[in-house]
Amino acid sequence: MRGFDVARGLAVLVLALWLLPAQASHGVYEGTLGKQAIVLTLGSQNAVYQGTYAYQRYRTPIRLKPTFSYSNKTLAMDELDEQGVPVARLQFNDLMNYRQQEQVRGTWTSYRTGKTLPIALKLVGLVDSDRSWPQPVTRLLQSASTKRWYFQVPMPGSDQRITAIEVMDKATGKPLQTLTVAAPGCRNLGVDTLQLQAQGDELRIGFRDCKLPGFEWNKSSGWFEPQP
Repeated sequence: MRGFDVARGLAVLVLALWLLPAQASHGVYEGTLGKQAIVLTLGSQNAVYQGTYAYQRYRTPIRLKPTFSYSNKTLAMDELDEQGVPVARLQFNDLMNYRQQEQVRGTWTSYRTGKTLPIALKLVGLVDSDRSWPQPVTRLLQSASTKRWYFQVPMPGSDQRITAIEVMDKATGKPLQTLTVAAPGCRNLGVDTLQLQAQGDELRIGFRDCKLPGFEWNKSSGWFEPQP
């Protein structure tokens, strides 16, 4: 009976470990789509990929539909328009589930016209639970944006919680303001960490999975300020 209890205990332990969420990994890539320079943020956890990319010329994030895939060779993701409708298919080749490849090639294909363009990317930043490579901080482009601003989340060697938000000016590509998130920070959800609420001239920056106070635009001061 004792041997049976030990075996059952080990089985429960193995099952518990198997049910734990796998570590997330987020890679930042730079390269080209056709002849246009782009930047792509791509994250994976438990075989679910999420991503967003932007043309360097326009700096407007384009969201990719989260995709479940166990393939370690190819990954196909739909590009979504502002209404969340798929408009194109992006296929990335030679990706790995548990480590991001340094060189990635693929194709972009329009659903409307069938036009296909080549994709060529290089890994320039990587962050997971215990490191940020090659710099101490890796900035994750966010899917949420406005006509004036886009947002980045700097991750200093950990993918667990965010502690700051960088507000970037679309016109110049330069930072407008760095916002400090109240302690202990909010859980990192990759490219979908932030949630925006806009009504008239009012704009609030919040979080998809966090009840900490966010930030709101103060038209008089020209800055984002912590919500009370």
